[in-house]
Amino acid sequence: MQIKTAFSLLAVGLLLSFATQAEESSPTGPLPKWELGAGVAGLSLPDYPGADQSSSYVLPFPYIIYRGERIKANRDGLRGLLIEHRRWDLDISVGGSLPVNSSDNDARAGMESLDFSFELGPSLRFKFYDTPSQNLQLRFNLRALLAVDGFPAFNYEGWLFNPELRWRQHLTDSLTWGASLQMRYGSDDYHQYFYGVANRFATASRPAYQAEEGYNSSGVGLNLRWLANADWRLNVAAAYIDLHDASFNDSPLFKQNNGVYFGLSVSRILWRASTRVGADPSD
Repeated sequence: MQIKTAFSLLAVGLLLSFATQAEESSPTGPLPKWELGAGVAGLSLPDYPGADQSSSYVLPFPYIIYRGERIKANRDGLRGLLIEHRRWDLDISVGGSLPVNSSDNDARAGMESLDFSFELGPSLRFKFYDTPSQNLQLRFNLRALLAVDGFPAFNYEGWLFNPELRWRQHLTDSLTWGASLQMRYGSDDYHQYFYGVANRFATASRPAYQAEEGYNSSGVGLNLRWLANADWRLNVAAAYIDLHDASFNDSPLFKQNNGVYFGLSVSRILWRASTRVGADPSD
């Protein structure tokens, strides 16, 4: 249990680093091949999409930026570039979700807790325009959900299809903002992981439930990044998720049809590579 918890916290930190950090002091010009640092993030989010209880976290995390030819770690996450074209590319990306202790959530009381989970799979990205100052991209993400079940064991928990439209603009060399629109469609076992109720966990107020494949949710997100100087970064992000007409809205664990997510992080670069590489407009 201690190994599992430690691994989960480390993985959470890495995902926070990849998901919330921006990496360059200017959108143009050569950049260090890698940058390392540390930060702290504050998060407020529902226990799971559709939950009527939320949790807040303050977590330290490592700051990691890597600008390789095929492997990149930046504000878009960890990417493994497979095919690259001027107008589109195919890569491998990752995401994740935080664990939920069922003893802290009334709807899940007495059930197994939700483990920390990874989402891993291919991402096809179309670039409508992609310049150092602004970009607009349509992404088709297909990811498998892998729940941590004691390091190094993972359980496959289904798949998620996630089309996403992303826009980003550099207002100045130090200030960047962006927005995203997305839709989510999940497999029956993906939905069962979050919303299913096995017979052994059924009660008078929580009947057994088997989830189905189908529509999951839609959402809109906004983010703002400020580079205070060459070393310090501030990131603010907010998202609204709409779950009206979700295929699992008759689950006893589904309590409300929307959710609000908020995050703020501050980080500082401690080390940089002396090797310089060209800037990526997606950075």
